Amino acid sequence: MICEKCKKNQATIFYEETINGQSRSYSLCHDCATAMKQSGELEIHQELGTPIPFGGMTSSLFGSLFGIPEITRASKKSCPFCHATLEHFKRNGKVGCPTCYDTFKEELLSTIRSLHASVKHVGRAPAKLKKHREGQARLEELKSMLSRAIAEENFEQAATLRDEIRALEANEQGGQTNGMVS
Repeated sequence: MICEKCKKNQATIFYEETINGQSRSYSLCHDCATAMKQSGELEIHQELGTPIPFGGMTSSLFGSLFGIPEITRASKKSCPFCHATLEHFKRNGKVGCPTCYDTFKEELLSTIRSLHASVKHVGRAPAKLKKHREGQARLEELKSMLSRAIAEENFEQAATLRDEIRALEANEQGGQTNGMVS
């Protein structure tokens, strides 16, 4: 995400404030956030990148909901880029920057797994790619079945599977050629 102020640097500070029911949020690079703090545009009463204390109940409730182990105040581990701590994540539900994922990898894996059922991204795919992947999976399954049929000396089934594999491969080749032209 790009800094909202300078529109040049990567945003590493995500600041939210609510004053008299009016909420505002900022996505800023460290330099712009520092400048806005010094000019008084942002009311930050602590060093940038450190968590804002909300109270023990909020952090322990959030931590228990998402399986984040309680950490003591003595824990000094912080992100080398944005200086966020694990406690910051527990309080806000957001990491400070992309580097936080590497810094707190061990601590965040169980949370990510509990939220998404996996730690590997398996997002949506375009329809043609999805169809191609399904065809490839079916092809691998048929080849495995063919190997078993040959090992069991079931040659009739092996011949049928071989023909089905050839038809699927021919279809895949035709689909790829047509897909490239579209």
